[in-house]
Amino acid sequence: MATLRARAARLSDQGKYREAEVLLRKALSRAERTLGPEHPDLAVALNDLAVCYKYLARFLEAGPLYQRALRITERAHGPDHPDVATIYHNLGGLEHAAGNGARGEPFARASVRIRTRALGPRHPDVAADLTALGALLDQQRKFDESQRLYERALSILERAYGSRHHLLAVTLNNLAAVHHARRRPAQAEALYRRALDIDRDALGPAHPKVAVELSNLAVLVGARRPADAVPLFRQALAIFRRALGRNHPYVGVCLENFAAVLDRLGQRQEAATSASHAARILSKVEAVNDRSVALTGTINPERARFDLMVRPSRIHRLGVFAGESIPRGRKVIEFTGERIGMQEARRRWSPSLSYLFDIDGGGIIDGAMGGSGAEYVNHSCDPNLRAALTRGHLWYVSRRPIASGEELSVDYKYRGETSVPCRCGAASCRGSITRKRR
Repeated sequence: MATLRARAARLSDQGKYREAEVLLRKALSRAERTLGPEHPDLAVALNDLAVCYKYLARFLEAGPLYQRALRITERAHGPDHPDVATIYHNLGGLEHAAGNGARGEPFARASVRIRTRALGPRHPDVAADLTALGALLDQQRKFDESQRLYERALSILERAYGSRHHLLAVTLNNLAAVHHARRRPAQAEALYRRALDIDRDALGPAHPKVAVELSNLAVLVGARRPADAVPLFRQALAIFRRALGRNHPYVGVCLENFAAVLDRLGQRQEAATSASHAARILSKVEAVNDRSVALTGTINPERARFDLMVRPSRIHRLGVFAGESIPRGRKVIEFTGERIGMQEARRRWSPSLSYLFDIDGGGIIDGAMGGSGAEYVNHSCDPNLRAALTRGHLWYVSRRPIASGEELSVDYKYRGETSVPCRCGAASCRGSITRKRR
């Protein structure tokens, strides 16, 4: 198993994730055959394969592997071990790749908290955690805090590794993005080019992380010097396609941005072709909303009172299942997410895609953004959970004893004139999730 993992690690370091995945699946299969279900080395194998799936944009395969790895590692080493911090770091990275900064932020904050306590505030691993947290804050436009985190991380990394380490390039790229967002193009371009120069030396010119930096630089340059952006986009696309495949979301995003630059240059036909190809790729992302934020199937353990897991459901898409017995009358998981108004909720509403919870008199929570995993709980006309509002927090509470392995469910109680069909399968199923207005 160690030999397989070592070979896979070398391939991953080169950005050859598809080749690495084959070896990592073999390593995991071997670990599951030879080690017990609670062995820490099994958690390592699960984590390694999940990281690979993240880079391959196979988010729904990565999420459950990270959750298993976290459960095993916490039981083996306790909740304050650096290995636990690593998995929280990776869970945050998964949500960042999926485009859900609000959902990933609690994971990243947990990794910073645990690792700082275990290793001290000046450890380079803490700097990596700070950078990961900053990236999730950027997705929420919390630039003041993210810039402070990047500057702190750079100070730690330069002291530990000097000025040419790959981790330094990650932080420089992210800091450049902050300056870009804040309309400081000169500072952003200098930082992007510095990150690109470091990673070309550290990782090689064909690594997908180099392509990320090329693409970011191209977007920046394209706003003022569109002709200069064209070769940067073409280089990035060639690397992404070769390393990750022609239908990877990174290719889609790059094509989308490239189309805007081509349009600016008056190259309408190529722009339309690029935009069409981008839309086709991004439409295949299994999304939680209309912004192509991807599903990851994760549960935030800090918001759950019991061992829970997400997996495919016979009711609809994904569901939440009990990993242990749950007594009657117990808080099971808090429903969290972005608080929005009625007008925005109407815009976001879709029976098959939305994760909205209407709190009478208390606004609406969109579990798609910043959710705890409670948003994956499916509807049933004979549910085993009920919703309860306690001091401003919305909890799902068990209505009866729930057996290990049983799917959790709640009555959505949709109200309106348009009926939404129900497929819960309960003996008392009313045939519709919607309850007609009285």
